[in-house]
Order: sequence, then C-alpha cells, then structure tokens
Amino acid sequence: MTAEQKAATAATSSTAAKPTPEQGTEWIICRVCGYIEEAKYRDQPCPTCGFPPTVWMDYKPRRINPTREKLLDLHLHPIAVHFPIAATAASFLVPVIALLIPSIANVLFSAITLVAMILPLLVIIGGISGYIGSILRYKTGKSKIPKAKIYLTIIYFILSCVQAYIAIADGVNADNAWIMIILGIVASIFAAKLGKMGSYLFAGRFSPYTAG
Repeated sequence: MTAEQKAATAATSSTAAKPTPEQGTEWIICRVCGYIEEAKYRDQPCPTCGFPPTVWMDYKPRRINPTREKLLDLHLHPIAVHFPIAATAASFLVPVIALLIPSIANVLFSAITLVAMILPLLVIIGGISGYIGSILRYKTGKSKIPKAKIYLTIIYFILSCVQAYIAIADGVNADNAWIMIILGIVASIFAAKLGKMGSYLFAGRFSPYTAG
C-alpha cells in the first residue's frame, strides 16, 4: 500500500487510534491541522490536511482523568451554542422576511414570537455549558478570555431578555418588527464575537497547535 493510500485510509477511518501515555507508543502531531498519528507514519503526508511530512512534530499525550475525558468527549458547549445562535439569527431574519412578504407575515410573526420567548433559556444553557467546558478543559473559568466571554454572555443574555419581553408583552408584529430586527442584529454580533473567542480557546490563535 502506498503512502497516499495509507493516508486516505487513515483519514476515512472512524476508529483512529487515541493517543495514550501508556505502552511507550510514540506520537506525532500535524502543525497545520492538529491531527495526531503514530510516529511510524512520520514519513507520510498528513491524512487530514494533505500537507507533506515536514508538518509533523513530536507529540506527548497527557494523562487525563477518565471521567473528565468522557465529559470533554461529549463536546457539550459546541452543541449547546448552536441553538441560541440559530434562534438569534432567526430573530432578525424572520421579521425581515415577514415584512417583505405580507401574505405569510402572520405565520412568521407567530413563529418568531415563540422563538424569542425561549431565547433567554437557550442563551443560559449555552453560557453554562461554556463555563463548565472551560473548567473541564482548562481547570479555570476566571482567566482573561473566559472572563471576557462571561461578560459578553451577560450582555447577550440581556438582549435576549428584551426580545423575550417584547414577544411576551405584545407578540412580534409589524409595529415592533424593526425593534426585533435591530436587537437581533446586535445580539448576533455579540454571538459571533463569543464564537470567535471560543475558537481561540479551543484551537489556538492561528491553528490547533502552533509551533515554528
């Protein structure tokens, strides 16, 4: 089997070996994408990003508590934050569509009213999962970036509460649609900023593992 065939097999395999400190196995990591492989494949291209063998560097896995590892493997925060982000985007996109297409406005306004009502709950779930993820991954939630994310999340939550209040008090309609649109756009900016900061926490400033 050629090096290219081995690389393709490794890239499509769903049962890739997981690096452990035991048994003296040596590991390497791709400096471009962060893919981890056994050191015996050092002379082959990275099977995930396709870069030449020169991207490999030695990697030593850390010991980790099995319970903590299982919780990290659940990836709770990346999953949880999809819901408030989607709801926030809908909170300004749907009213815009409703204003542009009056024939379906009533249905769209009713739908986004329901979404806005539960948006604060979704933001809380996303924020709590992020704090728990920070504790699990970095053993702290009080360093510079996690603290900044907490402050931004509080602002994001307040914006979602204002949207929820409008939805509960009057329902989203043609009279307050532009207020919802503006709030939704501002909230989406905060959500995007939170996501960008989270990507730095998860993957580093320029790539998953930056070296040289």
